[in-house]
Amino acid sequence: MHSSVDDPYLPIYGNKVLGIRFGQLEMHGIPRTPVWTSLDVTAEAGTDTITLMAEADWVAGEWISIASTSFEGRDTDKRMIQSIDNSNPAKPVITLNGPLTFKHFAEDV
Repeated sequence: MHSSVDDPYLPIYGNKVLGIRFGQLEMHGIPRTPVWTSLDVTAEAGTDTITLMAEADWVAGEWISIASTSFEGRDTDKRMIQSIDNSNPAKPVITLNGPLTFKHFAEDV
């Protein structure tokens, strides 16, 4: 699914959509636990590590997306996991393959 902001929109759906009508979509892959988690510590732009709030069964070499925490939904970073420090398994520290472009906020407000 590739497009840009300027690509034509399908009415109602937008310019990026998987649409199924009167059918069923099945997607298969490795079951992950958890599928997603939150950051335990705010990750500043320019850092190449993130600390997770919960244990995850992710492994080095996999790609992850770090969702935007700003009002701009495009402030998402996609990085490959270089290594995982599980010295505190409840809060693993992931080293990424490059620095983050955006700040990812993790504080309780």
